[in-house]
Parts: sequence; structure tokens; C-alpha cells
Amino acid sequence: MLGGSLLLTQMAGLREQIAGLSMEQIPVRADSPYVGRTLGDTRARTLTRCSIVAIVRDTGVVPAPEPADPIDAGDTLVAVGTREGLDRLVHIIAGD
Repeated sequence: MLGGSLLLTQMAGLREQIAGLSMEQIPVRADSPYVGRTLGDTRARTLTRCSIVAIVRDTGVVPAPEPADPIDAGDTLVAVGTREGLDRLVHIIAGD
């Protein structure tokens, strides 16, 4: 988990350096329609122009996850993009 904290701290620093770029930590609830599916199933980049740059879970961090990486309940998705895109991504992951 220490690796996850370090990654999030570094991402927060990046966010402060680049105007127009935001970072969001998106918790994956057990009732998300993406639990048990792959990251690619979210179509995050296509639908929101945001990138999921890490998956933080109890067992550690998956940096630069691939579309085939699974999403589990309790994961936190670390995403980077515009504020508007990130807001859409939060709704997508929640199943709204």
C-alpha cells in the first residue's frame, strides 16, 4: 500500500503543475457494473478522453494498467483528464 500512497502523492504534484489537467481517485463500489469485468470494458478513454493510470487495491498498485486488467470491488481507479471528463468517468464507473 505504501507504493499506492507514493503514486498518489506524485500524481497530485503533477496535477498542480499542468493547467487544465485533473486527477481523480474513483472508488469501485461492489454494485458497479464493471466489477468482475476488464478495464477496457469501461471504454474510459473513448467516452471521456480520460486515462486510467493506475489501479490501487489491497494487494498493491497496478501502474499503467492494460485494457485486459480486471476491476474488483474495493479497487480505486486513478484517472487523469479534464474535470468534465473525470466527472463523466465517475458516473460511468458507478453505473449512473
